[in-house]
Amino acid sequence: MVKATRQHDGATRSGRITLQDVANTAGVSLVTASRAFRQPGLVAQATRVAVQAAVAQLGYIPDLVAGSLAARASHQVAIVVPSLATPAFMSTISGATQVLQAHGYQTVLGDANLSRETETALIATFLGRRVDAIILADVVQSQEARGLLRRSGVPVVETWTLGAEPIDMNVGFDNCAAAREMTRHLIATGRRHIGMICGPLQQNLRGRQRRVGYFEAIGEAGLAADLFIELPYPIRFGDAGEALAELAARRPQLDAVFCSGDSFAVDAVLAAQRRGWAVPDRLAIAGLGDLDLAAHLVPALSSAVVPGERMGRLAGEMIVARLSGREVAPKVVDVGFKVVVRGSTAPPADCASVSLACGITRKSE
Repeated sequence: MVKATRQHDGATRSGRITLQDVANTAGVSLVTASRAFRQPGLVAQATRVAVQAAVAQLGYIPDLVAGSLAARASHQVAIVVPSLATPAFMSTISGATQVLQAHGYQTVLGDANLSRETETALIATFLGRRVDAIILADVVQSQEARGLLRRSGVPVVETWTLGAEPIDMNVGFDNCAAAREMTRHLIATGRRHIGMICGPLQQNLRGRQRRVGYFEAIGEAGLAADLFIELPYPIRFGDAGEALAELAARRPQLDAVFCSGDSFAVDAVLAAQRRGWAVPDRLAIAGLGDLDLAAHLVPALSSAVVPGERMGRLAGEMIVARLSGREVAPKVVDVGFKVVVRGSTAPPADCASVSLACGITRKSE
């Protein structure tokens, strides 16, 4: 077999720049050049800069497949979300990606489309591609998928929901309690005809838990429990507005709506304003989630705010720790939620005493 020979520019006659070429140009060993790619945190900054400059000069493209086969690691972490149509997950993806990239890991994203079958197929594919770990913006409900993950031995972090039996690690919050407290706030402002607009419940444990929280608050207040609407899948912007119209047709006295997600609540606020309904005087609207737009809407949206980016960062830190051989404790983290009261649910003047009695503080808009 004829070996490729070096040309003056450092390339082989095959035209492929190798990691050895990068190491030679940077003036470092092959091992150090490799570590600069795969474990940058273990390499001095000056060395990383020299290697990066050599990469830019030579136009080197790392052979990630060959490296992963040799090390039995891909340096990739999969993130699976229930649906990319849900904006709230973006902050979690961002938080996890920032942490993982800082430690030399790249992320690949999968959309389960609110389908157990799709979720299971995604997980099987990612495991087949030998990802080093998997983060899920949900708890895995398919027994088949749970079995795949347990047998794989890779680190797994389920987020956004606190599961009764986590597969491995879990970072989330109490969805039921968040919905219950947000509904209680609406009740405390004096509203008595309170509806709920909920996302699709198919393959959506979060939504089902939020529905329970809403009905618990409605039941303890002795209010009518016939104002619940589940949105269809796939979700389109405008669906919450149509749901609002249906609730108003059922109950003309409708005076408040709790939405299971901030994006639905924003849709409902805009729909109410198009109908000429003043928010919050005619109709109070509240949401739940981690949508930046909520605080900038006019009026600003009251919401049970959850730290989506923090969930992602914690998940990323757990993955890095496990892949570095360190123990993770605790393995289950409740990040909590915070009821933030803004203009969309400002209590009517004659209900101010009720609001104060319930300990609700109005936030500045």
